[in-house]
Amino acid sequence: MVPAAQVLIAVLPLVAVVLLAVMTFFFFLWDYRTKRLIIEKGQQPVPRKIDDKLLLLGIVSLFVGVGLLIFFSLYNGLSNTLLGGIIPVTAGLGIITHYVIMHGRRNR
Repeated sequence: MVPAAQVLIAVLPLVAVVLLAVMTFFFFLWDYRTKRLIIEKGQQPVPRKIDDKLLLLGIVSLFVGVGLLIFFSLYNGLSNTLLGGIIPVTAGLGIITHYVIMHGRRNR
């Protein structure tokens, strides 16, 4: 494999994690400022429903992981690089399982 490709494959997950962290930070900052502005106007902020967002996050993580698994398995075969896809798949499955369990408890 070309050394430039190895560097790219090694750096891509790091860039993705940093980008996700930055996006998460700015989302929480935007949400905080919006709630603060609503409270300053004397209104009551709408309670947050995180259930649907959790399901969406789990589904997106699951399918990103499946895509990475397919890409890495076709590109490198069965090797340690498959962890780059297995980790998001299991995280997505865990989030979806949490959603299903919590949604089932609320419906009882």
